[in-house]
Amino acid sequence: MDLRKLEIFSSVARCGSFSAAAEQLPMAQPAVSIAIRKLEDELGLTLFDRSGRRIQLTAEGNSLLQRAEAILQQVADLQHSAGSMNQLLQGELRIACPSMLATYFLPDLLSGFLSDYPGLTASVTQAGTREIEAMLLRDEIEVGVTTADASSQDLELLPLVSEQMVVCVARGHRWSKRRYLAVADLHQVPMVVYESGYFIREQLDALCRAEEIQPDLRMQSNFLPLLVRMVKQGLGATVGLRTMAEQEPGLRGIPLSPRVPVRMALAKRRGRSISRANQTFLDWVAAASTAES
Repeated sequence: MDLRKLEIFSSVARCGSFSAAAEQLPMAQPAVSIAIRKLEDELGLTLFDRSGRRIQLTAEGNSLLQRAEAILQQVADLQHSAGSMNQLLQGELRIACPSMLATYFLPDLLSGFLSDYPGLTASVTQAGTREIEAMLLRDEIEVGVTTADASSQDLELLPLVSEQMVVCVARGHRWSKRRYLAVADLHQVPMVVYESGYFIREQLDALCRAEEIQPDLRMQSNFLPLLVRMVKQGLGATVGLRTMAEQEPGLRGIPLSPRVPVRMALAKRRGRSISRANQTFLDWVAAASTAES
């Protein structure tokens, strides 16, 4: 038995008809009738007398109504209590994050978290993954986003997102119709890229070393809007996450072949006690990930 069936049963009993309950809930009337029939089958009871022009509760239905509404009230009280505790939680979530994830992934994550905890605020610092790991180990920050294969054994990692690395070009670029690119295609190609220390730049450098190629690096910067603007203006291609190409009008993301996955994680220093706000965020992300899997 689930609470939704009890809610529907209570509404039908109070409204005195399936159609009125359907309008109040709101639901389609056939769905209301099916839910009541399933509840009756589940309990092995007839809850409504349907023989007259207006349905009436049977004796069993009347007894169940009192118990159902007591259960629903207890659930409502529990939800209100949990909501009150969330609102009483005060403080600031402080997180360091690479700009690409901060721009294209973090907004949805933070808006969901801060909606659930209206007593909290958030502060986001932009940095490359290498610097974020160093800041965590120096105890300068409590929570940061880094690669899921971070080498330090002193960091606890919570998987956050798995994305695909793509080559981003302007819609009118000669590659814009390509279905995929090989790393070797990037040799001597004009590119605008992140500075060293950023996960996506280090991934590109590793791929180029393995293929013994050298792109023509026209510009290096950690300012993501600048890189995006330069790509759109045709100065060169860049590399980024698939989400970036999907969310930026005027960009086309071309997968590399073989596929290059990029896995990111939330990190804290192993064994360190962190603020209640930061720990609540980690717990919230872990619970959300479990619910999705």
